[in-house]
Amino acid sequence: MLNTVIRKEHKNDWEKRTALTPSDAAELVEKGFPVSVEPSTIRIHKDNEYESAGVSLSGCPEKAEFVIGIKEPPVSSIRAGQVHLAFSHTIKGQDYNMGLLQKFIDQKATLIDYEPIVDDSGKRTIAFGRFAGIAGAIDSFFIAGKKYAARNEESCLRAVKQTWEYGCIEKVKEHFAAIDVDAGVPVQVLIVGTGNVGKGSEEVCQWLGLPRVDIQQLLDGDAPEGSWYAVASSRHINAHIEGEAFDMDDFVKYGVEKYKSTFDQLLGKFSILLQTPYWTEKYPKHLDQARMEANKERLPLVVGDISCDINGSLECTTKASDIDTPAFTYDIDSKTSTDGVIADGITVMSIDNLPCELSLDASRHFSAILKGYMENMMSMDLSKSFEECGLIPELARAVIVYNGQLTPAYHYLQSFLDEYNSSK
Repeated sequence: MLNTVIRKEHKNDWEKRTALTPSDAAELVEKGFPVSVEPSTIRIHKDNEYESAGVSLSGCPEKAEFVIGIKEPPVSSIRAGQVHLAFSHTIKGQDYNMGLLQKFIDQKATLIDYEPIVDDSGKRTIAFGRFAGIAGAIDSFFIAGKKYAARNEESCLRAVKQTWEYGCIEKVKEHFAAIDVDAGVPVQVLIVGTGNVGKGSEEVCQWLGLPRVDIQQLLDGDAPEGSWYAVASSRHINAHIEGEAFDMDDFVKYGVEKYKSTFDQLLGKFSILLQTPYWTEKYPKHLDQARMEANKERLPLVVGDISCDINGSLECTTKASDIDTPAFTYDIDSKTSTDGVIADGITVMSIDNLPCELSLDASRHFSAILKGYMENMMSMDLSKSFEECGLIPELARAVIVYNGQLTPAYHYLQSFLDEYNSSK
């Protein structure tokens, strides 16, 4: 069994999440699996909680065989032959983490990423998506309240606090139940996306008491008065270039080769946009600069870009915001962004670590799933080939580097590494 350490997070002081809670880590220890924890001053579960549960605080990542965390580990921390489990942010060839990927190769180490842990149907089994959707929607409503205040308009959303101030989901529900959505200007929300992030956002709308409107009603030009929310999927905001019927499999396969955005038809019908889907350059953009310039009077007041694709589907998202400075305002004419909430322009929330604001709830959910995988990972035999190391298929699909070699499914990353290395 691999000697395993739950490392402390280094990304920033808001990263309070943990991969394994004290009780779940203790379950493994009781079964004889060697798990310890590296002390941390910011982790949502304090050191004494682990100690009281029977988990040693002697964890030293430098000496561990298996290191688990949430965010990617520091490049300098990777030791020869180690196994690391984290959200590595490398599978898209992200240039800012190619140095990390190269380090795993150089150290003949092994990298397992949470993001590609999927079942046989391709569905992710362990993720923070719901919590990103929840925190993103709450923060967007919080920012919308400030937007209306800047515009001298009364809104029920002026009572909403930023997510971290609530501490947990139950407190959010309790507060939202007391908010009257019919007070002040209508709260009209469009959620784009129907995955876990979108569903998390929808939960928040329901806690607020917003009635759901069928998206077709908006597309038919019959948007109701008052407060409401609607949900749009890809078929509602994209169309085949040749006028053929929308086909989801075809859209996923061909993207912009065969499809174009029809987002214009929804502009002017909502005031808050919650953007949640996975996006790459392969797919149409919905708010590019040209579309924003052509629809200045019909744009949303607030964009919650929960997916945080910088200069992506929504070109008003020029950067990631953070929990301390959660919003910036984009001026369409000057193409510039100013931190904070300003009356004019599109105010954007694009926090890229939203689940941190719900660290307790998010950690409990994540840990409950991860503990089911830990015994298999801790029992892997690194002396054998990748195919024979003993990992179950769900986990084998998530191994990016094995003993210093890119696994077959991730050979495509070599071109990104070559580009990174040639630029050094």
